[in-house]
Order: sequence, then structure tokens, then C-alpha cells
Amino acid sequence: MASGRITATGVPTTPGPDGSVPLRREIRDLQANFKDQWNLYLLGLVDFQAKPVTDLLSYYQLAGIHGQPFVPWNDVFGNPDANFGGYCTHSSILFVTWHRPYLALYEQALYASVQKVAARFQEPLRARYVAAAKDFRMPYWDWATRISGVTNAFPSLISSPSATVVDIDGATKQINNPLYTFRFNDKRIPSDLALDNYASLKPTGYKQIPNTKRSPDANGNSQNALVGRVITNEAASLRNNVSLILLSYKDFDAFSSNQWLRNGTRGTYGSVEDLHNEIHDKIGQGGHMGSLEVSSFDPVFWLHHTNVDRLWGIWQALNPNSFAISKVAQAREANYTIEAGTRVNASTELKPFYDKSGTKFWDSAGSKLTTPFGYTYPETQRWKYPTDQAYLTAVRNEVTRQYGGNVITNFFDNIASNSAATASVGKEPVVNFKKAEAKPGHAQAPVDEVPTSVVPLNVPDKFAHLIPDRTYTEWITNLRAIKHGLSQTFRVYVFLGDFNPDPTTWPTEYNVVGRFTVLGRGGETQCEKCQTDTHDELVVTGTVPLTSALLQDIVEGQLASLKKEDVDPYLEKHLHWRVTVFDGSEKPREEVPGLKVSVVSTDVRIGDDGVPVYSGHYESHAHITDGRPAGLGQGDEI
Repeated sequence: MASGRITATGVPTTPGPDGSVPLRREIRDLQANFKDQWNLYLLGLVDFQAKPVTDLLSYYQLAGIHGQPFVPWNDVFGNPDANFGGYCTHSSILFVTWHRPYLALYEQALYASVQKVAARFQEPLRARYVAAAKDFRMPYWDWATRISGVTNAFPSLISSPSATVVDIDGATKQINNPLYTFRFNDKRIPSDLALDNYASLKPTGYKQIPNTKRSPDANGNSQNALVGRVITNEAASLRNNVSLILLSYKDFDAFSSNQWLRNGTRGTYGSVEDLHNEIHDKIGQGGHMGSLEVSSFDPVFWLHHTNVDRLWGIWQALNPNSFAISKVAQAREANYTIEAGTRVNASTELKPFYDKSGTKFWDSAGSKLTTPFGYTYPETQRWKYPTDQAYLTAVRNEVTRQYGGNVITNFFDNIASNSAATASVGKEPVVNFKKAEAKPGHAQAPVDEVPTSVVPLNVPDKFAHLIPDRTYTEWITNLRAIKHGLSQTFRVYVFLGDFNPDPTTWPTEYNVVGRFTVLGRGGETQCEKCQTDTHDELVVTGTVPLTSALLQDIVEGQLASLKKEDVDPYLEKHLHWRVTVFDGSEKPREEVPGLKVSVVSTDVRIGDDGVPVYSGHYESHAHITDGRPAGLGQGDEI
């Protein structure tokens, strides 16, 4: 580093002769198959979280870069006329590029704690743990992975208050799980680094929260079990959304940011940032993760954002020539370090993150690759494949293996797999078929060739009419709203069928298909970008896929097919949407600034390899929502 500046280098790594670097692994894989590294991760995180809050590389300080306590970090200041409110890049084309060096900085600090802990083990364990620590990289939590009928989507590794570890003395012990919560009340926090009183967090009115909360009840107790039910309940829509965005989005701007592009294209409402918002909301539900000012203090934030970074890495592998950043930063792009009217491009500085030179900041061009930061992901091990085509084929196959080849076979495979799971355990499945995806309907192809045989669709003969000539119609709900229109986080629930009028039941309603989350902030926020976004009435967008829910109604005999002539009148009658704000109370739809809900469809062909091939043409069905509160009308802007 230069002049004492802290640099965001990640873990210093010398690639192997083939270019290989260590992997960031899925948290459940790390725990099950790399037990020494898992043990070091927990002990290292305990050490990391215990660092003095005045240490710039402490957990507290690094979490504070994201929002509160709104103190410039590492002496990186911005525009002299701007109020400092964090280095926020949300709803910006820089969203994923900014978070990559941020995560690398966190990882290098965590790595240091892991090395420290490994060196403190007594012999004969020390050599073993020092060796395991060498290639340690922080894990991710894949919140869209396939789940069976008896699996909770929110892992107990994160949601349990205690954890079992082998301590440095070799004894097996129970400790407070550092992934469960971050504790404030055991830290000596100077007044200039203190957070505010969390007036927006449930229950309102109390000024000192001892630790981070998830979906807090009326008494301020976290409800991790409820978080698990909520995430599990909307698993199908989430998985379908991940597959849709990874396999059909080709433009980096559309993939990365939830900012409304106003390009008249119906097929660009989704984004990885929209998915990101949804997870913040489902975990927070009135707690820290639901508020951008303080979300980074919850330990799950880092697992979540590492998965977002992974999805970007996968998308990059699928679209190697689609990375482009060049747009004028009008008010909605400006923040504390970027002035309105300047051009945001691949060379825009990603402050406050200095690169290894310590003399300049990372930019989007430099953070395009993960290997300079010393890591990659299981799906993006480029060195394993002899050609670019072999690599592309392998990544496509892996996406379809994990998130489904196509919604049709996913759905029917899910019925089979959940029925088998139910029979084996003798109880009802956790996941409702209406919202559940399943294992993909094909095996992974060889890495050096495209499959030459046609993958069977495994659809019962009774429903073969749904995919004539291996084609079907995908149905999607598009949603948009003014981001800070309600001065707080809010979400729009999309239902297919009847639902309880009590909003407290909506997160776990059987007929809720999915949600659109808007991480808005109040007018009193110090966040400069949020203030300019509010002034500019920034509009953000999201999607909720409907096809899995429609298939369930077809199976139940309520709907004949996925064709327009059948689905249009069905959605007019059965599609509903409702809004709740940060604390879970209902907000009338017509009182949400800029809210517009619409339905679009696109034709999809199932390729010989089972991978969906999207037509790229999206048809609007405004008559479904026209005349309803917050519904897109026939003459409204697309």
C-alpha cells in the first residue's frame, strides 16, 4: 500500500501453472466436504467480528462502508458539496462492479483472521489447519438452489444460534454462531462511529438494538424459522427468475441494474439487482437486511452478496463479449463520489477501494475478472476446458443443472421428486407444487462437445399438448415503481388465486407466486445518491415469472393450456397484487408512486440439450391489468 492506504487486493494468490486459483464454495458444500476450512471459517469470523471498531479492517468498519455510520472510510472523500451517506451504487450500472472489490476487501480481512486462528492450534492439529487455511476463501449461499419437498431453503448453518467447532485446544465445543447475528452491545463504539437508533426497524421506538435482527417479532426477537418458510414458499419463482436472467439477458446494463431502462423493451425488467433486493427483503422483513443503511452488519449479507457476485461471474462466462459500461451520469447515477453529468464508463473510479498500487482506485475494467482478486467459483473454472466453446457449453449445462433446463420439465420432475420425498418421510412436503421447481430433466453434457442426442422432456402424455414441437409460452409479470416514492422499503406480492386479506399471512400464502422488492430510503437519509434519486423520481423494475404457478393450475384442472386464448382470461380473473411497507402493514396499491404492474409473454423453444431458447420477442397483455389499481393500461408507456 502507498502512504498507509489500505488496498483492496483480495487474497494475494499465485495462480497454478494452468491458471487455477482457489474456489469460493457454497456454504453447505464447505461444511459437508471441507470440514477443516468450515471450522476455520467459523472461528475466523468470531475473531474478525471481535476486532476493535476503530480498526479500519474490522468487521464493523467494513460493514460501515455500505451505509451507516456514514463516515468516510480510509480517508476517501468525495464531492465537497455533497452530503456523505455511504458510497452507494445501488440502482446503478456500477452495482455489481463496485461490490466485487468490496467483497474482496472483506475477504482479505477475514482471511487474515483465519490464518491467525490456524496458527494458534496446538500440535498435532496446527499443521493440518495451517494447510487448510492456505486456500481458504469465503463461501457463498446459493439462495436459488433446488430444494426438495423436505428441505428448508434457509440453511441451519446460518439460522441456528449456536454452532459446533473444534477449538484451538483440540476440544469440540458449542459457540455462539457468528453467522446467526452480529452483536453491537459487546463493542466499545465511539460516538462518531455509532449507528442511529434504528427508528425504522421493528419494533419501532427502541433506541438500542443489541444485535442484528431478522424478521423481528413484536418483541424484537429474530424469527429465522419464518425467514426459512418465506424463502422456501417462493422458491420456484426465484429459481425461474435466475434461469431467465442468466440464459436470456444479453445486455450488461439490463442484467446488472434494476434501473428502468425506458427502452420500450418488455424483456428487460428483471436484473440480478432485483433478485438481490428480494433476498434482502425476505431475510429482513422489518429487520436489518431490509434496510440498506444497516444491512451489511448482518453476517448473511456477505454470503448473499458473494452469491450475487457468483451469478455475475456465471453471466460473464455465458456472455464474454457483452460487458460494456458507458453512459452519462445524470442525477440518478450521481453519488458522493460521482458528479451528475459526468460519463460513467469502465474507467470510473470505484471508490473507496484502492487497487494494489495504493495510488489509484479500482475501476470496472479492472474488476471484470475474479482471478486478480485470488478466487473463482465452481462454475467458472476456465482452466479446466480446452476451448472457449467447451467452457461455454459446460457453464450452460451447469446453469441448467442447478436452476433447471426449462420450466416445463422442471415442474413435472418436481412433482415426481416431491412425491417420492413425501412417501419416504410420511408427511406433507414443505414446498407447495404451485411454487416449487425441481431437478433438471437432463444430465450434464461432456465439456468438449454439444449434445448430439435430443434430451427427453419427461412430460406425462396427458400434458404433452403443453409443448407442441418442443415450444411453449413463458408468462411473466413486469413491475415498476418510483424507488423512494414511499420513503422506505416496500414489496409487491403477486398472487395467482385467492388469498387471505390479512397482510401478515402474505409472506407464507400458498397462492403467492413471488414478490417485487423496492429498497427505498426516507427523505431524511444522508445518502447523496438516494437524495438525487428521490429528486429525479428514479424508477426501478422487477419480474415475477408466472409459468410454474400456471402449470400447477393446469394439473389441477383449472386451466387448459399455456396458450394466449386460455391464459389471458384466466389471469384477468385470478392474477392479483398487493403492497406492504417495511413493517409489514398494507399500503393501498393506488397510493404507491409510479407503481405499474403488467403481464408479458414470450415464446420459448426447448433445445435438443434441454436448454430454453428465448425468442427475444415479448408480447404485452395490457388488457389483463388495464383499469385495475396500479395496473398498466393500454396507453401507458412500456
